[in-house]
Amino acid sequence: MSTPTKLISYEDSLLMPENKLEEIVHGESRIMPSSTWEHVHLSEVLAESLREQLPAGLYYVTSSGAGLGIERDPLTYRIPDLLVFRKEAVRQGRIRSGKRDPYIWAVPELLVECLSPSNRKGSIMELLADYERIGVPEAWLLDPEQPRFTSYFYDSGALREHQQLSRGIVSPRFLPGVSVDLADLWAAFEEE
Repeated sequence: MSTPTKLISYEDSLLMPENKLEEIVHGESRIMPSSTWEHVHLSEVLAESLREQLPAGLYYVTSSGAGLGIERDPLTYRIPDLLVFRKEAVRQGRIRSGKRDPYIWAVPELLVECLSPSNRKGSIMELLADYERIGVPEAWLLDPEQPRFTSYFYDSGALREHQQLSRGIVSPRFLPGVSVDLADLWAAFEEE
């Protein structure tokens, strides 16, 4: 007979050592392998493209491994590969949670995950369900090995698949005037 493990709460996490390769999902620590160079480079190329197209005074684009708060108790936070926030949403989240809070408690306008063969974040359905719980309006899954781009839109309380493409130009739903050529992303993944 196994002994039940205590789930990690928000308060517990504040006493834990920082680990950039850890997500806490439904109160359980999950250590992930580090991203490959190709994965990181693709994320950075996308982040740079978005930063160039968005008004700097209104948006944050981060690909630096920020912990996105989903639930406090038991704690769930995820570390998406890329997040786009309205600066005002982050400011309001920090007012509510406090400036010393290590997690971001704001809903991003766009969230991007770059998939890897090792499926380092676990079940894609569980990952999307966590993003759905906070009402992320749009999520992109990039699978450069295929290559395949899949977008999901939040509608009627659920993240629903919107489109799946291997090539072409894609535009985030709530970021007017922004577009990304998938060929540039797949080329970034293949660069040496």
